[in-house]
Amino acid sequence: MGRIITTLDQILRAKVRLLENPPRMGARVEGGYLHWQVGRYREKLFRVGPGGVGRKQIWVPEFEAEQHNLVLNQAYDSLIPQHGLVPLNRYAAVGTGSTAPAPTQTGLVNEVARTGTVPGGESDQVLYISPGVYDIRRVKEFTEAQVGGRNLTEWGFSPVSSAGNNLMCRELFRDGNGNPVVLTLDADQRLRLIYTLRITLTPVTPQAVTVNIAGVGTRTGQFMLTGHLSTRTDTGGFITIDHGGIAFNSFSEGDRRGDLLALSVFAAGSRLGYTPDLFLSSNAAPLTYLHTTEMLGGNAAPNFKQLSYLPPSGRSRSAYVLVANTEWVFTFRSICLRATTSNYHYYTPTINLVLDFGQEFTKDNLNKLLIGNWVLTWGP
Repeated sequence: MGRIITTLDQILRAKVRLLENPPRMGARVEGGYLHWQVGRYREKLFRVGPGGVGRKQIWVPEFEAEQHNLVLNQAYDSLIPQHGLVPLNRYAAVGTGSTAPAPTQTGLVNEVARTGTVPGGESDQVLYISPGVYDIRRVKEFTEAQVGGRNLTEWGFSPVSSAGNNLMCRELFRDGNGNPVVLTLDADQRLRLIYTLRITLTPVTPQAVTVNIAGVGTRTGQFMLTGHLSTRTDTGGFITIDHGGIAFNSFSEGDRRGDLLALSVFAAGSRLGYTPDLFLSSNAAPLTYLHTTEMLGGNAAPNFKQLSYLPPSGRSRSAYVLVANTEWVFTFRSICLRATTSNYHYYTPTINLVLDFGQEFTKDNLNKLLIGNWVLTWGP
């Protein structure tokens, strides 16, 4: 960060103090499992009141199995920095190639169809497993026109709807014993792929940290991710935000998934709604994973500031915030990143760095403050 400080100081012709927080955030992306089903829709009769009969189409699997898979290198090296964590497995692809899977591959050997269609009665979901652990579950269906009458041997998932070398995983279809199989579909059969990808975020318990403030000294504190997500408006209503084809809504999910949403868009170096933004507070932010603090008081103008991102470096990305000398002139104890879609909920504490009691820092109006270096590292 030294070079950046010098450059900013030269351009702005003002003193800049550096507040560099050593906490590091992590995301582990694990190869999930696939449940494939070959089947048809069949008509089912059911009663509708006295003497009435209704009809509906139900999915009937005729062949199915479950299998595991690996995540390709490019998922970590190029796809996550472009798209984030949640969108990785948004689209399904199938093909007819028989080459054994390898981490260095980027696409199917011979892709014949790709879909983002979610069948009726199903949904793509982010499933909360435990603090910081989420399963991103996708249900995708290929129609008779796409796969009917074909012999399918390979499959993969991608954040991109267009065919090409943009897969985050690739595998051969396998039976319940792990042996490669050819799925031979009749002309009126469909294929359904149910794929789960697991993401584990850290740290989700308070970690002791030391914060260095150039020209001032060090401060001690605690740092952690929390699951808090706010989509409330100022009138108490709730907004649903779409990320990677999945609805994030704190009303339906409770105080969960905020850390995943924030770090997913952080990895892509972007901003979704008002996530993630940074704010300061003179109060201590919660250091509990499933907290219920909607608005953290003890603030000063401005309400929040957007992150400035550096280009990805390997399997990590950094961000910082430059605070003007006239901004946040007060004594603060907490530095927070928020996960929210609402401009009204300025002070939603999601990713929290809390200075210990007696370790607060007072910013004056003579210096700018460069708050960095927030770092997210991801891998298998």
